[in-house]
Amino acid sequence: MEVAEDAARDQDTEVRDPWESIIAIDVKDKKIMGCSIFSTADGLLKIANDIPMANENVAEQFLNFAQATTILMSRRVPETILTFVEKHVERNAKEPTFHLMSPSDFSHMFACEELSSLYPRGVSSFPSASPSNTERQYVGNTTQNLKNPDHQEPQCMKLIRCGSLIDLDSVASLSCAGAIFTELHRRRSLASCSGSSSAESLFDVRSITMFNLSDHVFIGEESLLSLQIINHESHPNSQAWNVDSKSSAEKENLSVYGLLHPLASTPQGRAHLRHMFLNPTSNLRIITDRQRTISMLLEPKNEEKTRRASSILRKGTLRRFASQSLKLREVAIAFSDTNQGSIIRKIIDGITPQALTRVGDMIDRVVNFEETKSQQRYSVKPGIDVELDELKRQYDGMNSLLTEVANHVAQDLPIWARRHIRSCIFLPQLGFLTVVEQDSQQSGRRFDVECTGDGLWKKSFTNNESAYYKNRHMMDLDDQEVEVMQKLAVDIIAHENTLLAAATICGEFDALLALAIGAAKYGWNAPQMTTANTIHITGGRHPLQELLTPSFIPNDCYIGDDSTTPGHPVQALVLTGPNQSGKSIYIKQVAVIVYLAHIGSFVPADEAVIGTVDKILTRISSQESVSGTGSTFALDLKQVSHAMKYSTSRSLVILDEFGNGTTADDGAGMFTAMLDYFLSSAEQSPKVLAATHFSEVFANGYLERYDQLALAHMDVRIDLDAVDAEDKVTYLFKLVEGYSSTSLGSQCALISGVPEEVTNRAEAIGKLLSQNEDLTYIWSKVNDRETDFNHVYQEVEEFLNLDLSA
Repeated sequence: MEVAEDAARDQDTEVRDPWESIIAIDVKDKKIMGCSIFSTADGLLKIANDIPMANENVAEQFLNFAQATTILMSRRVPETILTFVEKHVERNAKEPTFHLMSPSDFSHMFACEELSSLYPRGVSSFPSASPSNTERQYVGNTTQNLKNPDHQEPQCMKLIRCGSLIDLDSVASLSCAGAIFTELHRRRSLASCSGSSSAESLFDVRSITMFNLSDHVFIGEESLLSLQIINHESHPNSQAWNVDSKSSAEKENLSVYGLLHPLASTPQGRAHLRHMFLNPTSNLRIITDRQRTISMLLEPKNEEKTRRASSILRKGTLRRFASQSLKLREVAIAFSDTNQGSIIRKIIDGITPQALTRVGDMIDRVVNFEETKSQQRYSVKPGIDVELDELKRQYDGMNSLLTEVANHVAQDLPIWARRHIRSCIFLPQLGFLTVVEQDSQQSGRRFDVECTGDGLWKKSFTNNESAYYKNRHMMDLDDQEVEVMQKLAVDIIAHENTLLAAATICGEFDALLALAIGAAKYGWNAPQMTTANTIHITGGRHPLQELLTPSFIPNDCYIGDDSTTPGHPVQALVLTGPNQSGKSIYIKQVAVIVYLAHIGSFVPADEAVIGTVDKILTRISSQESVSGTGSTFALDLKQVSHAMKYSTSRSLVILDEFGNGTTADDGAGMFTAMLDYFLSSAEQSPKVLAATHFSEVFANGYLERYDQLALAHMDVRIDLDAVDAEDKVTYLFKLVEGYSSTSLGSQCALISGVPEEVTNRAEAIGKLLSQNEDLTYIWSKVNDRETDFNHVYQEVEEFLNLDLSA
């Protein structure tokens, strides 16, 4: 077991997560959306409170929250939402399974019957290792809430009892739970047919919770990619490996999550870290608790404990898990005298020493790890099974044993067939096999018909003139050790709930430890979270850009309510100025810092006061694909329309070069109108960060009536007398107040390698345009002069060609 897991880890450090997440989405009366989610990791069924709004925005929030491997949707869901979900599945690198089901499968009554029947089945709940900020645990343990001494209780009483724990008025979400129960029944039936009891138990509902999205910070998938918060890509060799899209043939591209992902030591830790990244919360209690844990881990006096905890989590085999979990619990007890987070109490209360000790003892008592390592297959210690010990003693004299077995096997065959029995062999991957010589095709066919027709002989493979068979004698040799290992597995599965609870708790701690290690490694600090509608960042940095440049210039940001100058809050900050001066990096770094603060992480800034937000909406250069419909500008308009429609005073809106996809006049007009729309909303105005080249909007004072609008630009130094193009412009990457009308497009073109004659021509045309000159008339005059010159050239050439000898 240990060897197998070590080999797998050496082959691929990114262990594939075996658990599944199933989500069901339905719409009632075309206006109420419901959702239920089931996770095989902990057997938890999450039922949402119905949302009185049915659109792609809500569907995307549910999908991001669930990170589903299977998506179930009713056929009555509006076509626009179905199309959106289908595109979401296509874009998702993990390609979740998508099932479109009949509305009859989304049965509210069936869900109620199943939920009420869970009581006599003894549904239990244990502390979740990954509590969402949006969840409320309703189901207690078997001896409390779910205890039902009378299994013949009338259905109406069961529903009343169920209603005390679950909101039965959320009809749409309960219908989704009905679809999930239908899917779980189907999965259990398939597992039962395959004879896998452990797989069958994966699809049992062990606890139930209600959740809502009121504390969930919405951010779209496009925004996650454009801000590079999460950005995975397929491995270059993924097509050569296999066609299984759910395999681990992908890698995390350069992203904020990619910085922290390698710092988690366990598959559960990486999965929980990803869950945290995809579920930012505005719940200050959750955020503060995570920050407290990270601060505790980074305290100098706890340095040795933190290092020990990290070392413990790296030893992830099942044999070590029991003992290492107990060691982690000892470390947690040592932490408990400091300003701890709730995870420390979870580790102390959730990891049960007695059960884990029993599991560790069972494994150590049965498995011979030295032989397992040398033979590359499981090996059982002597003294566990007398018959197996006898077989192993015979196995030590393998040659004589196999000769004896071959002679014994031959006695069961007809006399003519015995001469074809060559020997018995042992292959570690296949076990014991009988080798049968087939000197001709006819003799091989006769052997198959007369000797294997009873089904007791089964051909495994053929090689040259030999066939290799399994029969009852071979299976007896194989099965003895397997039976012992299966019994051990059954004994361990009896402690399944304890092991799962400990694993998920360790996963949550591992994710927080990764955030702490990342904060120390990259110099991040704890932000102060507040309910005030403000963003105040001192010395902010972009976590990716600073790793790619020799020196990164930090910048401050202040936007939102201003307690120092009452009545003059800055709701919109617009950046102008030259190309390549750092405008886009600045607005993105503010968004990333705000996002990290909402997952409870430290942030790349000297200091930060972050007010909670409900949405982060962006218009940043879209990913283009021939499979998408609409132009780039049309996609940009869709993103801005989305921001206008759904933003609130608690939202953060990021706009990068909106309007560049059309003519300059139309783009400037749309950009101005969009800013006017946001700023005129008064109390409902979101916090807006925008970068633009439409400096004429501010030069003409179109928006100067708005006190809550602030202008800034990234500072540059210009020396047009310099010889080299690179020396003519010096970018300082420092934010300063006021707008700048300089674009320096031609200088940027020179630095990028565009020929100087082209940039000179561009500057001349630009100058004429700025003077409102008629380019058509000027161009015609140039052409006339060129025509006159051509005429002169032609006459001179004719003169030179005259024959003067005549």
